Amino acid sequence: MEEQTTEAIEESVPSESIESNEPVTQATPVEIPLREAKIEVNGQTLQINERQLKALWGLPENEPITDKEFKTMVSSYKAQKTSDIATRNARQQEKLVNEIAQLIQQNPWELLQRAGYNPRQLAEEYLTQAIEEEMLPENERELKRVRQEKEELERQYKEELSRREQEQINLQVEQAQKEITSQIIDALEGSNLPKNPDVVKRIANYMYLAEQKGISVNPKQVVPLVEEDLRNLNAQILRSLDPSNRINYIGEDLLKQIRQDDLARLKQNQTTSTQSQPKPKPQNKKLTKEEWRKELAERIKN
Repeated sequence: MEEQTTEAIEESVPSESIESNEPVTQATPVEIPLREAKIEVNGQTLQINERQLKALWGLPENEPITDKEFKTMVSSYKAQKTSDIATRNARQQEKLVNEIAQLIQQNPWELLQRAGYNPRQLAEEYLTQAIEEEMLPENERELKRVRQEKEELERQYKEELSRREQEQINLQVEQAQKEITSQIIDALEGSNLPKNPDVVKRIANYMYLAEQKGISVNPKQVVPLVEEDLRNLNAQILRSLDPSNRINYIGEDLLKQIRQDDLARLKQNQTTSTQSQPKPKPQNKKLTKEEWRKELAERIKN
């Protein structure tokens, strides 16, 4: 009975479902493009890619790295290349210095030839000059020596004089700057301007412009011009702002001071009015902070 059942199951299953002649398709791996970078080293443009960097760091080629790690590797590669070039240049420079020193000791004529001179011509000129000097009478040789020493002393004197003149000029400029700064600060004492670098710079700029035009002025004469400039500048800024931003621009401390000044002025006006026209003293209605802010904003706006 069991054998018949098994045979019936085998007969009911199609042969195509057990064995298929169709080829099995395999997924083709997607090749991710290699990241590349260009770096500037000593005026040269070098290109490096991800595979090369991994090889330099000893990483497997298929090991993934993040963008941050790639950038770090590129930066390290650039630093290493810069260091290698600097080291190579230093070695070449040292080799050149040693070679020149060796040529000076062993073969100076070759060194002159490399520098673009004709050693034979130089030797002939030197010998000719030496022979001519030897043939001169003793008094002429002494005179020539004295002239050369005099020329050298004059050269040194001119250099020293030029150096001292430059030092004197620098000292005078520094002293003039100190005096002008002191005059500007003294002028600010009697003004409404703050003593800050911007104000000092504005005054100095006006004085410089006046000097360029041949006008002699002192800081006290320039202070009103700076005051007017700053007043116009602040007025332009305040007009360009809306009421709430105007209040923010002025600041809480200054608003408080303005409010106190307004209250003192109102009290003074009320006292003067009462004395001139004796009437029952009206009850003063105190403004709230918000009402005063709105009133100030309207005053600034208008």
